[in-house]
Amino acid sequence: MDIYVPEAQEPLPVLYLFHGINGYEGSWQDQGGAVDTLRKMIAEGRCEPMILVMPDCNKWPFKERPVSHGNLWKCLMHYGRLSREHELEQSMSDLMDMIDTVYCVSSCAVAGLSDGGRIAANVANKRPDRVRQVGLFSPVLHRDQMPHDSTQLYAIYVGSDDIFAPSGKRFHRRLSRAKHPHEYVVLKGNHNWRMWRRCLPLFMEGVGQY
Repeated sequence: MDIYVPEAQEPLPVLYLFHGINGYEGSWQDQGGAVDTLRKMIAEGRCEPMILVMPDCNKWPFKERPVSHGNLWKCLMHYGRLSREHELEQSMSDLMDMIDTVYCVSSCAVAGLSDGGRIAANVANKRPDRVRQVGLFSPVLHRDQMPHDSTQLYAIYVGSDDIFAPSGKRFHRRLSRAKHPHEYVVLKGNHNWRMWRRCLPLFMEGVGQY
């Protein structure tokens, strides 16, 4: 995993960023510019200083099998099965406990893009004692992934031309029917890093405020 700790007085909120399929621990910085975005926003007073934790959620051979539109759905189904078999959410829960022992953490938020949104939602359900805010960027979600804790705040961002926009919209409708606190934002964009780089600062602005 990659960890960034700003020069600021602890305790600090921590934000866990989960990549999608075909990603790695450096994806959020190399392609998403997460650390650079955070530094700029702190300097401009647009968000609180926070710890960024960017783990490798991809322990399987997708690094050697780049995802294309032709094999996207096949990869998603296979990835979902592997995620359950390897108990990825339990690993992320253990990671939270480890981070809490190393750093003085005030609050915890999770966010993920594409299939990383599914991981973020699962981790939030597994650790309602720790996770207060959940960011879903172009999420790929299942019907049974409703929040278990009614006090967690969700933020859903989808692109207007996003192939998985219907998944985020359906989740928004389910949250609305359940009267669960959340925000739903449609941005101009597609299922790519250009869109997710726009989502990240919007979510960061509220981390630690809820």
